[in-house]
Amino acid sequence: MRCRIIFIVISYLLLFFNSKAQAQNHKYDLWKTPSFFRGFNVLPIVKHTLKDYNDLKATGANLAQIGIDGFDSVNAPYDINVNAIEATDRMVSFCDSAGIYYTITVRSGPGRRDIAIEIQDNSLKSTIWINQDEQKKYAKMLKDIVDRYKNDSLFVGIGPMVEPNPLFDELNINAKMLKDKLVQDAIDLKSIYEEFVTEIRKADATLPILIQNFQYSCPEFFAVTDTFSDKYIVYEFHSYRPLGYASNTIPNSATYPGDFISVNDLKKIHFDKNVLDSNVFKYVDSVQNATGRPIFLGEFGIEYEQGGGPKFLNDVYEICIEKGWHFALWAFRPGSKDDAWDYELKSPEYWDTVLNMFKKPDYVDDNPNDASAGHLKIFPTLANDKISIHINDEKLLSLKVFDVLGNEVADLSHYFSQAQSEIEYNITSLPNGFYFIRLMSRKGTSVSKFIKLK
Repeated sequence: MRCRIIFIVISYLLLFFNSKAQAQNHKYDLWKTPSFFRGFNVLPIVKHTLKDYNDLKATGANLAQIGIDGFDSVNAPYDINVNAIEATDRMVSFCDSAGIYYTITVRSGPGRRDIAIEIQDNSLKSTIWINQDEQKKYAKMLKDIVDRYKNDSLFVGIGPMVEPNPLFDELNINAKMLKDKLVQDAIDLKSIYEEFVTEIRKADATLPILIQNFQYSCPEFFAVTDTFSDKYIVYEFHSYRPLGYASNTIPNSATYPGDFISVNDLKKIHFDKNVLDSNVFKYVDSVQNATGRPIFLGEFGIEYEQGGGPKFLNDVYEICIEKGWHFALWAFRPGSKDDAWDYELKSPEYWDTVLNMFKKPDYVDDNPNDASAGHLKIFPTLANDKISIHINDEKLLSLKVFDVLGNEVADLSHYFSQAQSEIEYNITSLPNGFYFIRLMSRKGTSVSKFIKLK
């Protein structure tokens, strides 16, 4: 099986050659590195131990997305939630001991119930959406959370609210209908988020903030999403698409690729990798292209075994790698009584597929501190028409361009007839995305450089 190229070494090359930027905001630089963060969601309701976190890291994952209850209670007088603080401290200590990066994503707080509780009981609706006092208290709580963990180098982001869902009980609507209804109900999610960001910045000026979209943070609703001017925003979305497949509660009752309801079209269409890319994720693409901010698929997966399940998981993974998105599966050892969301308990091919997402690619073996790195220079690394390539190697063996899945897309070796040669290479024939240019020398050295075409 062809190795899926994640290009982790390129991440370190970028960080090495941009040490000045690192000094300014190392945590956000990690988010700017394509597909650097790859991990699982973990929850405090499951009594994990340090062994579980060590096992999580042993998969090759480097991120735990910690979902927490807020440090203040949902209802007035909004008392301190001591149990939530203790649970969060415990999970953070496990991440620190295991040496794994973590984000904290907040599931509840003043006026805001955990979305999972709202789904179970429609009478327990959150009130924060139109209650400005609760919005201020929630924002202050976020500041307190960040203050508590901000000096931890492994704490790489705060998610202010999991799946902000003011219209959670109205599912059969598309993006425009949702936006119109929010305006009609005088719910301004952007202003709520801006208050959150303002308070967080009082605690930490540069911590990455993971902004989720409304309506379960579904990808289709990025068509009407709000964007923000803060320098260190990461846009997060969740995807359990297609409907009737990923979260189907009846095992082996659906098959992928197959026909499922499209939220965009409000009718059945045939879902495969191409449709996931072009129909489901296209609006996330538009936000990424418009803002230049990192994108995080913060939740995805498959609840029970279904026909084509491993292929479905692999298709979503490949899309993330192709687009440079970070990702976190739902969930690691979720404590379910059966195999729901637990890939270790499913058929072996499911767990093998998941582990493949976290494998260090054997294709890339370059040392960023190797003096040979000076043998290949490329400018610019973010380009839209052509790049300048300079070679300083008298024993050039090959110079090739690869896409992020390891497919060779161009062989440039024949352009260079002598040492210290330079060419301009027209890249307009290549689709937008991330590429990897690799020089191989007869002296046994190799140098790799990363470029993005826009």
